[in-house]
Amino acid sequence: MDILNNFKTIHSFISGIFSKSEREYELTFVQDPDGRWYIDIPWDGNRSNLEMVAGSDKLLSHIAKGDNKVTLQVILDCIDDYSGYIILDSFEKSLAGGASYTVSNSEFKEPIWICPVTLCVLGRYPKKIYFKRIA
Repeated sequence: MDILNNFKTIHSFISGIFSKSEREYELTFVQDPDGRWYIDIPWDGNRSNLEMVAGSDKLLSHIAKGDNKVTLQVILDCIDDYSGYIILDSFEKSLAGGASYTVSNSEFKEPIWICPVTLCVLGRYPKKIYFKRIA
């Protein structure tokens, strides 16, 4: 069964890398009663792969302000008017090891790490990510 789950996960990564060309997304994140945050996407693998950790969870809690669900508008292109957007700037990344980002234009100042599932969702680790809460 682990071999099948691993195959499905690898397939999701490869499909994401080669099929994503969008520049704007709406992504929803949910917080379980135990306080853990997960991205809400269709996923055939283990749900634990979708958990937000290493600062991403704290940033979501900061944005959610007590809500257990948050939807973000995410833009991967540079934008002229970034007022209201939180900006992530990558400073370290590796294909299988995720990417680390600094956070700016926010009261939240801790660095965050995003896992390789990002490749399935966005198709790459963008140099800059602009996002704001929409719901």
